[in-house]
Amino acid sequence: MTLRELETARPALLALQATLLEVERRERERVTGRLPTGAWYAAILEDPALAWLRPFGQLVAELDAAMDDAVRQETPLTPEAVEAFAARVRACLVPGTRYLELLQEYPEVVFAHRDARSAIVSSPSPAPAPKEPGSGSEDGTA
Repeated sequence: MTLRELETARPALLALQATLLEVERRERERVTGRLPTGAWYAAILEDPALAWLRPFGQLVAELDAAMDDAVRQETPLTPEAVEAFAARVRACLVPGTRYLELLQEYPEVVFAHRDARSAIVSSPSPAPAPKEPGSGSEDGTA
């Protein structure tokens, strides 16, 4: 995967993350009622049931920071750094338990997942990871 392909994949990753967050919020609000924005943000950051979503945001934030540093220092990201980010992108797209549940229930998750996978289609498949993101102890309860 090249840096350009990684930059192209970024909006699709953001859209997938936003879609996953939206359906999780809908699920939560179905049980608890409307959540104030601050309470929802706190849940995203602190609730163990939502921990599986955090790698998406962390990945995009770290990619943005690395690209900003590269521009500021006028030094391009190394191919190794680009491939490390690409491997993390691919790992984030391996559905764990909760992710699979959302894929089965929400068509918008399927479409966002498809778009994110399509954005990285030209990159090689990852080697099996020791632990896939999203496969933690989440049991789908809110």
